[in-house]
Amino acid sequence: FPVTILNNGKNVVILATGESKGIEDRGIFRATCDTYGVQVSKDNSKHYYPYYNASGDKVAQKIRSVETKDFSVAGKWGESVLFGAQLFPKGGKYITICEGELDALAAYQMTGSKFPVVSIRNGASAALKDCKANYEYLDNFETIVICFDNDEVGKKAAGEVAELFGSKAKVFKSVNQDFKDACDYLKARKGDEFVSLPGGQFTDSAKHFRTYLSIP
Repeated sequence: FPVTILNNGKNVVILATGESKGIEDRGIFRATCDTYGVQVSKDNSKHYYPYYNASGDKVAQKIRSVETKDFSVAGKWGESVLFGAQLFPKGGKYITICEGELDALAAYQMTGSKFPVVSIRNGASAALKDCKANYEYLDNFETIVICFDNDEVGKKAAGEVAELFGSKAKVFKSVNQDFKDACDYLKARKGDEFVSLPGGQFTDSAKHFRTYLSIP
């Protein structure tokens, strides 16, 4: 299969590659995938999510089987930081943390492809560990929006991460109980609902999500 060879010092990392295309069943545009460097196999059976280290070097990837939803990793996974972090290295007003790569792509697209969105690496059960490992990077942002899955595991993980960042943290609360995550909003073409805020708490330029829960 096609490969990308990364020569980072001592070792050569061989990563599979796919094609530049959108993820149609999720409503994710090709441009969004290209921004994050996500590729799709020719037969659409696999997604390839690139992962970078803190220096901005591509060191690993996660491979998702579309049919089984299983994941595997390749490369120097232990050196990788949050998915998408290489795109937003300087801090700023807002950053959103999602529970998975597809949700990060969906949230980025629905917020106008303007705001920093990253994903934890290993799902909700490892969210706190991932965020602790990337604390310095995340703490450079003024507001940290936590947008995990709308289930018990996701809510528990969101609370733990919110406690880590204190008053900076805002937890996204889905007002539509039929939607579990950002991808569900995008697939249903409810992007406007996803980003709209009641009461005008933020200016239009900072409009991000519909409902926040402040963490004491």
